[in-house]
Amino acid sequence: MLPWQWSEELPTSQHGEGVSRPRSGNQTREFRVLVSKPGAQPMTWITYAESKRHAIRYAQARWPDAEVEVA
Repeated sequence: MLPWQWSEELPTSQHGEGVSRPRSGNQTREFRVLVSKPGAQPMTWITYAESKRHAIRYAQARWPDAEVEVA
């Protein structure tokens, strides 16, 4: 890794279909999720999910140490 690059993902994050994104073929809609990582400004993550609960679960799988809420 070069000095000006950094890793966005934690080693504890999980990725994959059904874990950090919906399975293909599922009916989804767009959600805007606020992700607040410790020591960083909050970011808005726009994702597609089956429900509000799934959108929160997908964000928590990607950023396990962050506070997550649906905007």
